[in-house]
Amino acid sequence: MAGRWDMKSYEGQEGIGMSEHDARRFLESSRSTLLLGTLNSDGSPMIHPVWYHFDSATTKLYFYTEPALKKAANIRRNKSVYFDVDSDRWPYKGVKGKGTAKLVVSKAKSYSIASKILRRYVKKDKPLIEFALDKVKKGGYVVFEITPAYFTSWDYGKLVAESEDMRDAIMS
Repeated sequence: MAGRWDMKSYEGQEGIGMSEHDARRFLESSRSTLLLGTLNSDGSPMIHPVWYHFDSATTKLYFYTEPALKKAANIRRNKSVYFDVDSDRWPYKGVKGKGTAKLVVSKAKSYSIASKILRRYVKKDKPLIEFALDKVKKGGYVVFEITPAYFTSWDYGKLVAESEDMRDAIMS
């Protein structure tokens, strides 16, 4: 199947990892932000929370940002990125990995991807959608594509015996 991970690029954490199918479904349905890790010019790490879209057919992640922001500058200098999408409620689960990012140069593709991202996070017919898509059209937002080289996942709900004790111990 096109876009499928192979065992060299995807693995779940031993005992608590999601299946590849469940990890894909999680990335497709989660409304959590993607935490994007880039490197500053001095080599120090920087984390950027971004809204994202996961294309399961191509196994690519996308996000948009203003072209002058630090994350865009860091990617132009060093295309290597790390990413994490996880839930903040029990049972904790998530997918993280590393890959390379590149600017999407096609305006039509950028607009299409930004539209998918906005539909994921913004209520239908809210002015923010039109505002953001207009910025994409005018170059005020640019879209980046992440090609993952590696994924791993976890789902603490799989710790059946310990799950109830852990849930009771967690403050939420």
